[in-house]
Amino acid sequence: MSTKFSKEELKSPDQVTKTLREGFVWTTTHSKIVITAVAVFVVIGLGASIANYMTEKKEVTQQEKYFLLEKAYTEKKRGYEEAARAEVMANQAKDKKEAPKFDPAKKASGDLQKDYGTEVAGFEAFISESPNTKAAQMAALNLSEIYLSYKKHEEALTALQKVEKGLSKGDTLTALVLMQMGNVQADKNDCKAAIEKWQTLADSKALAFAQDEAKLRMGLCYESMNDLAKAEEIYTEIGKKEDQNTTDFTAAKEAQKYLRLLKAKKNL
Repeated sequence: MSTKFSKEELKSPDQVTKTLREGFVWTTTHSKIVITAVAVFVVIGLGASIANYMTEKKEVTQQEKYFLLEKAYTEKKRGYEEAARAEVMANQAKDKKEAPKFDPAKKASGDLQKDYGTEVAGFEAFISESPNTKAAQMAALNLSEIYLSYKKHEEALTALQKVEKGLSKGDTLTALVLMQMGNVQADKNDCKAAIEKWQTLADSKALAFAQDEAKLRMGLCYESMNDLAKAEEIYTEIGKKEDQNTTDFTAAKEAQKYLRLLKAKKNL
């Protein structure tokens, strides 16, 4: 495979774009204690079951509310994206008379409040209402995406931090939230903070499915910090796993690509 790359590729490597678990001593001489203990455990077990049921019921209720917010957001976003594509097609058409019709009024204005003010307010209120639910975590991911698209990094990070306390070990949403928190930090040129978040993923056996992607992003950050030796170490480690079933095949291929780019950059 060729290792020739343009200067643009060497300066701007592509961004890259993910699982997880005492007993009793029975004696005939302490039957009253045993009976009492059993009663206590029954009460505790019943209480735990009720609490679990209420938690699950709340989660279902919140997810129903969330999907309404998500639907409104995705429909508006889709409309803006379609308008942007239509504009590109209209501008690229050789015959302007036969160019696809394009309505400028359907484009995003570039002003967050005008474009997504209602959706942002809805997501913010929803997260504040129940920050420890999975529904709130999904809302935070969408909200951070909106804020990032308008270069509002602090707001994006704050939205994710509000749900961080409710993250569960081994949960896919946990990986997504931590990954996005790192993305936000890196996008605001704070690679040290970004690496700390991604390292949490890389160290988690419960989130093994996200480890290689997290490490790849760490490698890119180390490159931007000019720690080329560390970046090369990470790319080499992941790239060697291509034939192993325990790793993400795509991540291994990306690591090999980044390693070639890095070596070519060092030889400039």
